[in-house]
Amino acid sequence: MNILLYMLKRIIYNIPVVLLLTIFVFAMVRFLPGDPADILLSGEGGAEDPIVRATLMEELGLDKPIPVQYGLWLWRAVHGNFGKSVYSQEEVFTLIMDRFPATLMLALSSMIVSIMVALPAGIISAVKRQKPADYGAMIFALLGISIPEFWFGIMLILTFSLWIPVLPSMGFMSPFQDFFGSLKFLVLPAVALGLRMAGVVTRMTRSSMLDELGQDYVRTARAKGLSERSVIFIHTLKNALIPTVTIVGLQFGTILGGSVIIEMVFSWPGVGQLIINSILTRDYLVVQAAVLLLAVFFLFVNLVVDFVYTLLNPRVELV
Repeated sequence: MNILLYMLKRIIYNIPVVLLLTIFVFAMVRFLPGDPADILLSGEGGAEDPIVRATLMEELGLDKPIPVQYGLWLWRAVHGNFGKSVYSQEEVFTLIMDRFPATLMLALSSMIVSIMVALPAGIISAVKRQKPADYGAMIFALLGISIPEFWFGIMLILTFSLWIPVLPSMGFMSPFQDFFGSLKFLVLPAVALGLRMAGVVTRMTRSSMLDELGQDYVRTARAKGLSERSVIFIHTLKNALIPTVTIVGLQFGTILGGSVIIEMVFSWPGVGQLIINSILTRDYLVVQAAVLLLAVFFLFVNLVVDFVYTLLNPRVELV
């Protein structure tokens, strides 16, 4: 019952956040120069005809005041109707859901890469404090935080697709079509996104481990004669992971946002690529719906992170 009450409270608290986000996205896409009517009429000889343009603006609903446009869009979105794409004439929700699995696949793979690299690096760095292993892990973390994903992605393409041609530079294959074949297309973009996240998680893991290693219960465990491995992996790591889980949850949202650029670099057919293409063509409805759905998914991930806290430490209560 407490869990259901907590979920209800979090959903209510997040409603204003989602509303503010819809206003921000709705306003920002309309600050862009041009509109769908200009782009649709360009090259068709009707751009200079005010009657043709006015007719098209009315068909697209762009002739109404901005607040009215926002209210109509929000009302329809609440009822699950995000409209149709101006260009493909497909339902916007269907268009996004067709691409969302590719984005989710990339985000989850990047997170797995990050955790597999960051947790061992952070633990070793804390245990071997102020030793070569610690310095090496911190240099890696600093590079991961500093290097932009798109630049790192381009370097990976140059290295493993051109100089050492072992992996494809772009494209996508569904794992349901060929699982091992799909991994070839997934490796480079997942590494490009995951190593940046790994830098942040490594630093947090190291900091949390150092805090826990200085606690009284760790000294007591060592005084009892427990092995160093037991002290680290059974007693210390579980508590140290609590702040790390927070960072992983927040970074997952960052990965969803960062995948916009990486999907363009690797021609990955996800929501990020759809958003960029829709911005270029001023397909307002697609941009608004895609950003909104990604934001809602990010809020859902944060809710899951809170539940993971209770698994790592039963003393943590959901209030």
